[in-house]
Amino acid sequence: MKQYYDSCAVKPTILTNGGFFSMDNGGTCFNYMDNGIIINSTSSYQEGFGIINGELKYGIIGTEKFEDFVSGYPVLIKAGKKAQITYAKELNYKARRTVLAYNKFNIYLIAIEKPGMAFVEMQNLLLALKVDYAINLDGGGSTKVLHNGTCITKDWGNRAVDNVMAIYLKPQIIYRVQLGAFGSKSNADAFLLKIKALPDTIGAGYKNAYIRKIGKYYKVQVGAFSVKANAIKVINDLKSKGYNAFLTT
Repeated sequence: MKQYYDSCAVKPTILTNGGFFSMDNGGTCFNYMDNGIIINSTSSYQEGFGIINGELKYGIIGTEKFEDFVSGYPVLIKAGKKAQITYAKELNYKARRTVLAYNKFNIYLIAIEKPGMAFVEMQNLLLALKVDYAINLDGGGSTKVLHNGTCITKDWGNRAVDNVMAIYLKPQIIYRVQLGAFGSKSNADAFLLKIKALPDTIGAGYKNAYIRKIGKYYKVQVGAFSVKANAIKVINDLKSKGYNAFLTT
């Protein structure tokens, strides 16, 4: 995985092992798709996770237009309940695992270290996290997670793997509206009370205005917006009230 990471022109934030592969010949097992191209296909174990329009989704390969796909061996959680595991019984023992899961709020990448977990233990853990869907990826000596190129799991060895899963976290810009910067906290507190008392007809959240100490200054700010236009709307409203406000990130 480190060799792959080093070869990437755009470095993934998180890199982990993907689906199962044959230790005999290094080939991908089951079903695997990359950038719309089917790398490997079998008639078995066609359930798994794929990407559709940038979203992670449980499904069956061939039934939807997945951009990427990896089989779950086995599927652990389906529709918020334990999946009935009728296959992969030869792997149902305590082992290091890599698990991918999601619900409507979060995506979970779980690396289980020694002494490991059997399937029912993993399912109980996943239900406690309230995930909707979860699949078991390759594990054992292959379980490894790199964060910004640094291994954050127990490094049991540098096993060659056939496929990996790369996660690229997009940087998020937060827009804040700033009204003043004070060297004295008492002056900042007094000014903050004035802002909190402003009439709010646009949902700006003046009553939740706050102070952030940055360096030696106490800065009075409003909001933490992911959409720049919303912050500008607040600035215009403050200017109409006689306050000199500006955008900061």
